[in-house]
Amino acid sequence: MKLSVKRMEPIDIGNVRKMSKAFGEEKKSDYPVIDDEELDKAMMTILMNINNDEFIFLIAYDGKKPCGLFTGYVGHHPYGKPGLVGVAQELYVVPEKRDKFVGIKLIKKAVEIALSHGAEAFECIGQYGTTDKRWERYGFKLHLSYGHISKEDMLAKFGSKEVEKY
Repeated sequence: MKLSVKRMEPIDIGNVRKMSKAFGEEKKSDYPVIDDEELDKAMMTILMNINNDEFIFLIAYDGKKPCGLFTGYVGHHPYGKPGLVGVAQELYVVPEKRDKFVGIKLIKKAVEIALSHGAEAFECIGQYGTTDKRWERYGFKLHLSYGHISKEDMLAKFGSKEVEKY
């Protein structure tokens, strides 16, 4: 295996889309919704920000075959320390290359980039269940979680006259 990890380039977007679609199908998450339209929007977001150094878009190749991807960014906390952090959003390795250090090499490169921008720590965005366990395998510790509510439920609960009593 001749593994290489590099920043994504526009030429990689087709491979990134294929792996992202496989990742979404594998996760089988009902939130957020990741259909083809949303996947295309995500690819456009990557393409629009691919040259912005604060975004970390990486792709791994085994020779010429794509085998993993990483998306993240370097950002500021609005309060508290650390102030500047690297944030891992998505990490995907094709099934046949798992346990072959592809994920570790993607994270290592992302950490190098974040540190070069002055990051003081590295965080991950997980989801209940398997993604939290995946990040824990790389040494991340769960410290908070996010909830979600649909627009319809939000309007039903907080858009009603009942709320105005408070």
